[in-house]
Amino acid sequence: MKAVGYIACIVGGVVLGYLLLSLGVVDAIDGVPGTLQEPAIAMPTYLGFMSAMMTAVTAVLAAVAIGIGIVAAYTFREIKDEALKAASKKVNELVSEKLSDEAIKARIDEIAFAQGPKGELDEDFDPDDTGER
Repeated sequence: MKAVGYIACIVGGVVLGYLLLSLGVVDAIDGVPGTLQEPAIAMPTYLGFMSAMMTAVTAVLAAVAIGIGIVAAYTFREIKDEALKAASKKVNELVSEKLSDEAIKARIDEIAFAQGPKGELDEDFDPDDTGER
């Protein structure tokens, strides 16, 4: 998050410097404000001023978009990591539950002795069944 703030400050400083130079507030050569000569890169017209302002707005919006993209990339990675942790925890719980001694014994009783989960015989159980149909 600090990196996004630093990038925004750098872009803002560049835009401010461009505006100060282009409007003649600061001389491009020695940087002294208030010189009597008109700077070579001054934009005295309203159209030039609006062009500089729109450029500044575009640069700031571009910096904001880059910052949002960086934050979104980190956030997506964190969400993905959290989902993987939760999924692996759930899988471990299910495996330990399904492979516990009680679950295995209950399944053996259900298959081998044709008993339901409560120890009752199934209705379809035939002890004399030979397996032929």
